[in-house]
Amino acid sequence: MKVVADLAPEVTRKDPRPPLARPGAACLFEMRTKGGYQANLRVEASTLPTADEARQLYRGTRRATGMTPAGAVPGVGEEAEAFTKRSSPGFKYAEYMVHARTGNLVVKVWLAVGGDSYVANSVLAEKSLTILRATQAAVPTA
Repeated sequence: MKVVADLAPEVTRKDPRPPLARPGAACLFEMRTKGGYQANLRVEASTLPTADEARQLYRGTRRATGMTPAGAVPGVGEEAEAFTKRSSPGFKYAEYMVHARTGNLVVKVWLAVGGDSYVANSVLAEKSLTILRATQAAVPTA
């Protein structure tokens, strides 16, 4: 959580519910910014029995995200890409998601922060990639 402390220093709730319909571990951190706005971080790691199953999960996430593709992300897996979304639910809400597959491991990081203005995608990307790399290093692959 140190990685995002400058964006949302107060964690208001943690939800360790695993990913839906697949093996793995996950945690959602609901947070508040200094200005009192909503912020969220969800990290998921799924180690599938085979690389083919991981590839299918990775590609399924791409189709189901509902976010705008932001392109490939080099250097964090055999396959990796990012997505963004901006909305205005009474405030400016910027979302960034990156997911990557290496062998049979799929990791997804979603970071969303609200405020008076949109947090830059570059800021969300930097923090999300730091969390992605740390998760990849902590989760064993087959």
